[in-house]
Amino acid sequence: MCHFITLIAPTEDADAVRVVMKRHGRAADPIDNPSVRKVLRDGERQYLTTPGHCDCGTVLAPRHDTPEAFERKLANEATRLRRKGWSEGKIARAMDDMREADARPSGGGSDSLELWNAALRDLNKELKLPYAGLLVRLYSGVVATEAFKASRREVATRSQWQDALSSIEHDEVTVFPLN
Repeated sequence: MCHFITLIAPTEDADAVRVVMKRHGRAADPIDNPSVRKVLRDGERQYLTTPGHCDCGTVLAPRHDTPEAFERKLANEATRLRRKGWSEGKIARAMDDMREADARPSGGGSDSLELWNAALRDLNKELKLPYAGLLVRLYSGVVATEAFKASRREVATRSQWQDALSSIEHDEVTVFPLN
């Protein structure tokens, strides 16, 4: 189980998006997750921005409030995986992976709020995108096909960029105005 970050952009020009994101140490590989597609508007595309194995340790999206909340989250996830038919051994390994990822210091990943601000700014400046969205999810399956309930939220135009980036929630396409 790992975190992955998806960029939502109103453009089909994957090469242009890739050039901008690569400059910021990120990828831009087109994907089409049906759960995310349900909250997209016409002309919007999904791009997986993960440059390596995963985005565990990202500064985006909240972790959990207390250790007890994290344990409840693990218990709920284990129950969900049992319903899907996972073996107890596989569930135990997944829970260990989640604990290991959680033990990494917040922001220990390869990103920063400044990186995301600069990437979004450059998408506007170079591609003239009026807005872009980011989605953070802890996936237990294939990123392009895992089913989940995605939501969408538009950030207010006058929001401070750091506050807006810090407000991202898991499984939520958070859309940032870039003008």
